[in-house]
Amino acid sequence: MGDLETVRRKILEIFVECFATRIASADVDLLEERLVDSLKIVDLVLELEQSFGVSLVFEELEIEDFRTVSRLAERLQRTAAAPL
Repeated sequence: MGDLETVRRKILEIFVECFATRIASADVDLLEERLVDSLKIVDLVLELEQSFGVSLVFEELEIEDFRTVSRLAERLQRTAAAPL
């Protein structure tokens, strides 16, 4: 998957490519700035699963995981590192 910074950069690229949204930094509050909503989260999860080759279980995700790109990157790293 790569180091945390690589994951952050890839997520920022996904926002540009899939949602036509450029995010200033990995620490911008995506919820407060209304850059994600419930529908976009579903699309984002699907894109993240494809891009990173992980399976994100909706029941295990929390809204705070989507607060910033940094938190999302950390969640992806934990998911990738978790035993099957």
